[in-house]
Amino acid sequence: MSARRVYAFACVIASFSLAAFHVAARADSDRDRERDRSKDRTVTVDCASGDTITKALTRGDDRKSLTILVSGACSENIVINRSDVKLAAGTPDATVIGSDATLDVIRVTGSRVTIDGITITGGRNGITADSAAGLIVQNALVQATGRNGITYAHGASGIVDTVTVAGNARDGIAVDAASATVINSLVTQNTRHGVGVFTNGSARIGVDNANNPAGNVISANGNAGVHIVFGSTALVAMNQITGNGTSSDPTAIRIGINVVSASADIIGGNTISGNTGTGVNLSRSSAVFGDSIFGFTTVNTVSGNGSATSQGGVVGFLSSSMTIRDAVISGNNGTGVLLSLNSSAQIASTTIQNNLAVIPGTGNGVHLQLGSTLLAQTPTGSVTGNAGFGLLCSDNESSAIGILGIGANGLGGASCTTF
Repeated sequence: MSARRVYAFACVIASFSLAAFHVAARADSDRDRERDRSKDRTVTVDCASGDTITKALTRGDDRKSLTILVSGACSENIVINRSDVKLAAGTPDATVIGSDATLDVIRVTGSRVTIDGITITGGRNGITADSAAGLIVQNALVQATGRNGITYAHGASGIVDTVTVAGNARDGIAVDAASATVINSLVTQNTRHGVGVFTNGSARIGVDNANNPAGNVISANGNAGVHIVFGSTALVAMNQITGNGTSSDPTAIRIGINVVSASADIIGGNTISGNTGTGVNLSRSSAVFGDSIFGFTTVNTVSGNGSATSQGGVVGFLSSSMTIRDAVISGNNGTGVLLSLNSSAQIASTTIQNNLAVIPGTGNGVHLQLGSTLLAQTPTGSVTGNAGFGLLCSDNESSAIGILGIGANGLGGASCTTF
């Protein structure tokens, strides 16, 4: 073979080898990229070094989960619009401060997002789930925001577990046309309501998604401890709902549990006490006290509510209906159970005692007025020691049937012509 042919053959071999090298390299690169896509990603954000959570949210393949570990205080407003994100404390001082008061500190539109162990403050709302499914907020502190601490809205869903929600300028937790479970948490000193359920929303407050008891402390909020309104529904169990109604606003709703055009299952284990106004108030609504289907205590205690200017106890207005079983309604400033304007109640196995007449005409065990009705059922409870009558009907349109268990009361047993 001539030298020229040998050279040409060598060039052909080299060309084939180079092409093969590039093909192999491209294949390796494709495999690397595919391998990266298959991995969940963990990113560390050191706020003191100038890192941001917003930038970290762009890392990795958005089809895979992303964990962001935060240390220090980040001053930013964050939008989480991808799914399967966990924003967690890398160090105990992990904090997000909303730098723009017109924006939420953290706004979540992606699904299956978890916020774990972080302090949230500043901004507008602290955390908002907007149409986001499965937002979990846990082991966190949400405080001193410009509006609500935590909001679930527009069909969002999720869980608030072991969170302190304190000192926010409006509601502690708002569930608006959405669903949420609030358990094991402290909701306190918020300017308006502790937990609000609005506009066909649904909430579990103190009972988890497996129907286990997991109560909250809901205290010292400006208006209602729990506010359930406008077609909403809630399960309420094992909570300490105390000392609410601290607002100096004369229009404030100073109530333990307020239910308006809505329904509530007040299952049991709730202590509703020391609220400035009514312990439990219903208007155009329905409620069950003492639901045995969940398998834990059915006893609810409504005590020490009301003031010299505000009726305590349990009140039903405007065609409300309630079933009260196994309750203790005692020591309230005002009537124990007041039914007005065509409202009705079934009462069994309930103690109504020592309610006080701090407002003239109150202090009765049970008071029916303006066409309201009572059905007393077995097992019989007891109605004793109240400052007024055990049972008072204010008009001939009101009536009571059954044995209520009336004992000695300040003004007598029953004053009800149809009893």
